[in-house]
Amino acid sequence: MKKLNIAFFGAPDFATDVLHQIIDDSELPVELRFVVTQPDRKAGRDQILTPTPVKLLAQKYNIPIYDNLQLEIVNSKLQEIDFVLLYAFGKLIPAKMLKIPKWGFWNIHPSLLPKYRGPSPIVYPLLLGEIQTGVSLIQMDERMDHGQILMQEEYSIQNEDTQEILKKRLSGIGYKLFKESIQQLINGALQKKEQDHSKATFTRLLTKKDGFISFATVQKIIKGEPLTSDEIPPIVVEYYTKNKLAFPESVDCSLLTVCLFKALAPWPGLWTLLPNGKRLIITRISLNSLFPHPYPLITHVQLEGKKEVDFATFNAAYKAF
Repeated sequence: MKKLNIAFFGAPDFATDVLHQIIDDSELPVELRFVVTQPDRKAGRDQILTPTPVKLLAQKYNIPIYDNLQLEIVNSKLQEIDFVLLYAFGKLIPAKMLKIPKWGFWNIHPSLLPKYRGPSPIVYPLLLGEIQTGVSLIQMDERMDHGQILMQEEYSIQNEDTQEILKKRLSGIGYKLFKESIQQLINGALQKKEQDHSKATFTRLLTKKDGFISFATVQKIIKGEPLTSDEIPPIVVEYYTKNKLAFPESVDCSLLTVCLFKALAPWPGLWTLLPNGKRLIITRISLNSLFPHPYPLITHVQLEGKKEVDFATFNAAYKAF
C-alpha cells in the first residue's frame, strides 16, 4: 500500500506524545516528511535559547525541521504533502497555507468541540469541576477550532487527573482518532460533521497571576469556610461571564480549591502573598474525606527562595496562619 506523505505541526512537550507514536508505529500508513515548530526561545533564569520539545524529538530521529517563520520554505514543502497533522502548535495557520496540502490540515483538539475552543482546553474542564471532557479531530479552517469534526471521543475525568496527567491521556486518545481517521480516509469512508457553533465556548492562555489566591482566601480554605462571590478566582468568573453562562448558585470552597490545584499545577501553580509580601506556593494538597464533603488539606508549601516543606512545619516556623 502506498503511504500518505504527511507533516506534523506542534511545539510543547505533550505534542511529542503524538509525534513519538507516529514515528514508532510501523503499521501507520504514512511517511512523515518534515516537522514545523516554533522558533527557539529564551528560557530559565539564564535566558538560554531553548528549542521546543517537538524540535528536540525531530532532531533525535533526523526528521527535517522548519519553524513558523520560514513560511516560503514551508509553503513549498507543503505542495508535496497529502495532509498536515497539527497538535498544540500555538499559532494560527494562514488561510492560504491551509489549502496547499491535498487534504488540508487536521487538528487534534483536546476537548469536545465546540466546547472549550482556544489555547487551554485541557485546563478549563479541570478548573470548572467537569466530570467529562474528550478529544476532537477536526478539518481545520481559517477560524480557531471552528472546522468540521472528523472524529470525537469522550473521556470521563478521573479523581487523580491533573493537568499533566490529562495531557498524556488525551494525547493518547488524539493519536487513536488520528490513526482511525487515516484508515477511513484510505477506505473512502471518512465523513465530516459541522460543529454547532451556537454552543461554542472559549478559553484563553494562562498567565502567572491566574494562580493567585488571596491570603484571606487561603485562611478560609484551611478552615473549610465557604467563599463569597467576590472571592471566587477571576479566571473562573471570567469564563462564565465572557461565554455568557449562568454562574453557579453556590461554590464549595474545598472542591473549588481542588479544581484550581489540579488545573493549574505545576504552572502557573497555586500561590498567595503573605502579609510580609513574600510569595507562598501551595505545592501539594490531599483530600480528607469528612462528612458532608471532602475538603482540601494543604500538605506542602514552598516559600519564595526556600525549599518545599510540609505545611505544619512551615506554619510552626512562620506562624502565618
